[in-house]
Amino acid sequence: MKPFEKWETEEVERTFGIKFLRNMPLMNDWLAFSQLLTPEEDKIAEESRLFLQELADFWNEEDMKMFFISSILKIINFYQFDKYRVFMEATFEANITDAQNNLCTLRGRVEMVVATGKQRPQTPFFFLNEYKAQKKVVTDPKGQLLIAMVAAQAKNNGLNLPIYGLYNIGQFWFFVVLSGKEYTTSKAFDATDKNDLKQIINALQYVKAHIERNV
Repeated sequence: MKPFEKWETEEVERTFGIKFLRNMPLMNDWLAFSQLLTPEEDKIAEESRLFLQELADFWNEEDMKMFFISSILKIINFYQFDKYRVFMEATFEANITDAQNNLCTLRGRVEMVVATGKQRPQTPFFFLNEYKAQKKVVTDPKGQLLIAMVAAQAKNNGLNLPIYGLYNIGQFWFFVVLSGKEYTTSKAFDATDKNDLKQIINALQYVKAHIERNV
């Protein structure tokens, strides 16, 4: 099987029998979650938002990770070392049966995954993928994210938990949830908009609470 970055959305759907739904209760619950930020967290979010607003058009992937995404992740604090943590540039593989009942192995690299494990990701819960500047996107970031989520589902050995993910194109963030053979994608959230950024942070807090319940 080819690496994750070579997959496109329709190809993932057809190969593994994954169906796109325009509406899923899981997504509605995810985006409805709300939690107040502390004054310190609100300060970090606002400073990060203004920085992104000023420079988003000029940043590359590494700039986006270093100067914006890392600040947002600091608010969430996915680093619970005795239970789970963030893995950057992680590679993992999983055996899976495709829609034609052929057994195959999916193997690839993901830019960020929150999973159990210390040295290597064991049970993945959440992916963040594709920090490309909007004007430079020539691939299919949703397809690349979706194939990683399909692999994670197989790797989790029948835990029957939804897999959460998001990808961003420049300042625009899109949430994706996969449950069984069905998935959906949110509208675009503009991280330079104060209300949208708050919802992005709330959604990440929801993911953390989900992980805490299941580790």
